[in-house]
Amino acid sequence: MRLIALLTLALLLPAASPAHPLHLSITNIVYENGKLSIQMKSFRDDWEVGYFHFHGKPVDFTDPEQREIPWFNEYLNSKFRISIAKEAPGLNLEIDSVYVEDDALTIEMHAEVPSSPNSLYIYNALLTDIYPDQSNLVIFVYEKKESGIKFDVKKHNAEVILK
Repeated sequence: MRLIALLTLALLLPAASPAHPLHLSITNIVYENGKLSIQMKSFRDDWEVGYFHFHGKPVDFTDPEQREIPWFNEYLNSKFRISIAKEAPGLNLEIDSVYVEDDALTIEMHAEVPSSPNSLYIYNALLTDIYPDQSNLVIFVYEKKESGIKFDVKKHNAEVILK
């Protein structure tokens, strides 16, 4: 838990230089009353480099209009999913807000979970195709229990047992 707190602090502090030494996202997922609440924090410039990687032109995600380009949602949906069965399609994750504070890009989402599944499957390959050292930390909260999962270039999938 102490490591997660330090990494969260690193995401929230403004960087003194244009680059940062960590490629990291932290996602908090809370599951209660049949609903998922998701908050994902990452570095804004990592997303901008990702866009440049695929399109060969710069983008500025501090501009809210540029966060509305189709690539942003398409990339997010292709790299982050939650499903109720291993091979099932992902749940409909609805984006509530996307905002930038200093160097952090925050995405807030929610989803309805049908029925009462025994487990949920999380796929998180966010930015691992751009940065080989990318770490995606997920904190999953269910019935006052927290579990932490680390995703990286070698691990994209995990199952969270609910029962």
